[in-house]
Amino acid sequence: MELYSHPYKLKSRDVNRFERLRPSQLFELMQEAATEHSELLGAGIREIRTRNLMWVLVRQYVEITRMPRYGEEVMIETWPTKTVHSLYPRFYRILSQSGETLIASSAIWTLADMKERVLVPASRSGVDFGFEARGCEIALPSPIRRFETDRSVDFTVPFSYIDMNGHMNNTRYLDLADNLCPAAQEGREPKRIRVEYAAELLCGREYTLHYAWDGKRFLLNAGDEKSLFRISEEY
Repeated sequence: MELYSHPYKLKSRDVNRFERLRPSQLFELMQEAATEHSELLGAGIREIRTRNLMWVLVRQYVEITRMPRYGEEVMIETWPTKTVHSLYPRFYRILSQSGETLIASSAIWTLADMKERVLVPASRSGVDFGFEARGCEIALPSPIRRFETDRSVDFTVPFSYIDMNGHMNNTRYLDLADNLCPAAQEGREPKRIRVEYAAELLCGREYTLHYAWDGKRFLLNAGDEKSLFRISEEY
C-alpha cells in the first residue's frame, strides 16, 4: 500500500484557545499516520524492535494554507518514496472535505540502533521502500542555517514528554515554540514550519532554549557549540 489515508474529525484536545489545530497536534497526527502506515508496510514499531531498531525523525518541513478548525473533518494522507541509504523520505497532506490541500509536509526519517543510538543503513536494517514519487510532493526539508538569537530561557524535560524511544517526542518541540512565540499567543497561524532534530533531549535534563522573534519569523534552538534542535516558523 503506497498511499495511506484516513479521515479525522478534530477534537477539543487537538485545538488551541482559538479553535485551530495546534502545531504540536498537527505533528502528532502526521506521526501517527506514518506509524500506522509503517505497520502495514511491515516496518512498524513492534517489528523493528525485534531487530533493536527505532524510527527517528531527522527533519520536517510544513507548508500551511490554513489550519483546520475544531469539529472539522479532514483527510490525512501519507506516503514514502524511495529509500536513500539510511534516509527514508515521507510526505503528508491534510485535505478538506472538498479536497483542498490545507497542509502539505515532507519529512526525512531514519532508523537507529536502540542501544548504540547510531543510524543504521537500509542494507543492515532490512527496511527499504522502493515507491516512486506521486508528483504532488513538496520539497524535502533542507538544513536550517545557524541563526542569531537574543533571548533565552531554561527548560527541564518533564516525564510526560518522553516517548517509547526514551527521549522527548518530536511533537513536543512545537509546544515549546508555542509557549515562547508571540504570534502563536495572538492566534496567528504559521505559514511554514521547519524543524531539525540533531540530538536527543532526555527526561529530567535541563537545557537552555535560545530564541528570537522579528515580527515575521520565530526561531528557536537549544545547544551552544553544537545544536540539539532548531525550529523556524514563518508567519
